[in-house]
Amino acid sequence: MKPSPALPEGVICTQLTRHQDARGDLTEVFRQDWPGLIELTQWNASRNEPNVFRGMHVHPLHTDYMVVLEGRMLLGLVDIRPDSATRGLRTRLDMSGDRPSGVLIPPGVLHGFYVPDGNFLVWGMSHGWTRDDEIECRWDDPELGLDWPAISAPALSERDAKAPDFKTMVERYRASLE
Repeated sequence: MKPSPALPEGVICTQLTRHQDARGDLTEVFRQDWPGLIELTQWNASRNEPNVFRGMHVHPLHTDYMVVLEGRMLLGLVDIRPDSATRGLRTRLDMSGDRPSGVLIPPGVLHGFYVPDGNFLVWGMSHGWTRDDEIECRWDDPELGLDWPAISAPALSERDAKAPDFKTMVERYRASLE
């Protein structure tokens, strides 16, 4: 993963170590005792085809922890928390299974990812997934202010294809906090 000049408050990137020998390799992807990590109660695995975009989503309640095991993904992050010291910060991380790292994304940090060539990733969550804890917006809304590469007609879920604009999503997020 390329170093980022700044990350939203509470986002933690952990460089993982791959141990290789003649048999293959082993990478520890999560340890409860790593600094800053939290208890995760649900784990998911996702294999993504080329030119897939998942998100943009924000969670009022749960934290995500993501690790790319194979392939690559471009992860966009936008801090929309009203009381965050990094409110408004936008950044993008280039994650790869060749240089494994884990990224912890706290509630209130909008995120989504683009998979240019296919990938396999795992992610854990601090709470079990519910539709009520996921608020979406269009990945290509200019108000996001993310520096995506040229992306042409990515594969989207039906829900992401119908997602509202950034401003509407921020309003829904703030209403969820009341």
